[in-house]
Amino acid sequence: MLGDLIAQNIPLGVVLTQDGNICHMNEWAYKFTGYSATEVEKKSFFELIHPEDHEKIITRQNDIMTGQYHSKKLRYRIIGKKGDIFWIRIRSRIVEYCGKPALISFLIDETQNKVHEESLKKSEERYRELVENLAEGIVVVRDSKICFINKTLRNKLGLTLESIVETSFLDFIHLDDMANVLDRYQRRIKGEKISDAYEVRLVKPDGEEIICEIRSSLISWEGKPATQTAILDIADRKKAEKEKKQLEKRLVHMEKMEALGLLAGGVAHDLNNVLSGIVSYPEILLMSLPKDHRLRRPLDLIHTSGLKASAIVSDLLTLARRGVMATEVINLNNIIVDYLKSPEHHKLLLYYTNIRIETNLAQNLININGSEIHLRTTIMNLVSNAAEAQPSGGEIIISTWNQHIDKPIQGYESIKEGEFVVVTIEDKGIGIDGKDLQRIFEPFYTKKIMGRSGTGLGMAVVWGTVQDHYGYINIESIQNKGTKFYLYFPIVRQQIVKKNEPVPIEEYMGNQETILIVDDIKEQRQIVKTILTRLNYTVETASSGEEAVEYLKNYSYDLLLLDMIMDPGIDGLETYRRIIKLKPGQKVVIVSGFLESERIKEAQKLGAGQYIKKPYSVEKIGLVIKEELGK
Repeated sequence: MLGDLIAQNIPLGVVLTQDGNICHMNEWAYKFTGYSATEVEKKSFFELIHPEDHEKIITRQNDIMTGQYHSKKLRYRIIGKKGDIFWIRIRSRIVEYCGKPALISFLIDETQNKVHEESLKKSEERYRELVENLAEGIVVVRDSKICFINKTLRNKLGLTLESIVETSFLDFIHLDDMANVLDRYQRRIKGEKISDAYEVRLVKPDGEEIICEIRSSLISWEGKPATQTAILDIADRKKAEKEKKQLEKRLVHMEKMEALGLLAGGVAHDLNNVLSGIVSYPEILLMSLPKDHRLRRPLDLIHTSGLKASAIVSDLLTLARRGVMATEVINLNNIIVDYLKSPEHHKLLLYYTNIRIETNLAQNLININGSEIHLRTTIMNLVSNAAEAQPSGGEIIISTWNQHIDKPIQGYESIKEGEFVVVTIEDKGIGIDGKDLQRIFEPFYTKKIMGRSGTGLGMAVVWGTVQDHYGYINIESIQNKGTKFYLYFPIVRQQIVKKNEPVPIEEYMGNQETILIVDDIKEQRQIVKTILTRLNYTVETASSGEEAVEYLKNYSYDLLLLDMIMDPGIDGLETYRRIIKLKPGQKVVIVSGFLESERIKEAQKLGAGQYIKKPYSVEKIGLVIKEELGK
């Protein structure tokens, strides 16, 4: 039987030892160690074992001799005759030899396996060194357990090396993303090539979520299949993408507003020319009629209607951002109080009898530079909207305060840091849904009944007014809970100038001074000629800039009333440039329905005087001309 055990042809070594000495070895063992039978006879088995493994093999043999079973496979180093070191795995059992207990051991060559493991270990150590400090997070997972996680990802998740022992990586996956992650894992281990990156939310131990882009692949780790996942924090990229989309939306909105503004501006220009007759002629006729004349009432109605139509045109110009806004130092508290006392507000309360108005106005509110008319219209529009948002009644709260702002306001990427006056108008009404909120400032976009509740320009005028005052606007709205508008206007440290009372006509009558009216529209020339003739001026007219230049080659005039927009032919600015070459110092007053501010500034830099906006007021045009002639 012993001969069978020490078979010469089996592909592993067989060694029989008794009392630690070698009794027999098979041919494979001789070739493996390099010794001959005579060289190992009576040789101690421990002489073949590497000294560092002596204790380990003695312990194992003693356990076997005492009947203890070991399932764990251990490796030992054999030293060959030439000093070569080989790795072997030994399995031993007790036999009887010459009437005494002996050990028969089977030697399995593990040298190549050990070399492979050492190579794999070095490779994994090199892998750890390479990916430990990558900017990208790296995690190696086997059976959902974390085998390796680099420093970048540990820091990102707030983990330590000790905390990841026996930790499942699935613990860090957002529950809503779990199904997608597991599905991709199952498909990957089935052999599908899934290399595309996808978004996953990781959850830190403190509950904070991190938006990541991950890409996984199968690798071998410690000789077993595992998943390597590269993780990139894309929070900044997502934020940039969101900001880009918001910017694109704002650009589209601005382009839309600009296009509509051009349309509105053109309409406003034509309407102003039409309204000049409706506003100016009744005023002239009223000046000539006695107080008890039967035509005074209808003429006054025509004049008032013309002024109301002119206010709508003013809204169109505000929308077009092409109106020349007359600004002065004002206090928003005064604007609010005046509006709440106005007939328009009292009329609103007649429609909405269950609406209450509450004001919280700062007593120390700082002044701003602005247009009283435009700001009053803005307050009126917002209060009107707040009332309509509460059809069953409710409360509107108007508040003001001073505030230093140094951080961006919602909807703006940047702001000009400084001190602002803030006015808020708040209601507890139906609120504004998200889709409407995106379009609320578009002209003619309204939920109201056209013709009964307004023109559809209200919020567009609010937006344009805030822009013209170099301010900012923000909206907070929750459906069925209410809406709050915040308007921010930069402050000024100047004091309010007391307004003048109406000036008697005698104070701005002329003395037959000569005035040349330059306007391309016949009706406009006639209206202004009638007004100025009534004010005792000598008036002539020219229908174009070219005609006016020809007149001035042969005649002199005390003052020119020059329309800035004329078509066809040269416009007012070019006309003025040619005139001052012929007549340096020629006095000029600029008139127009609207005009870009840069062209006004350019003309005034060249010496032009004040600007008068159409339609004309007798008092306004009279005072301006009187002042310019007196210079």
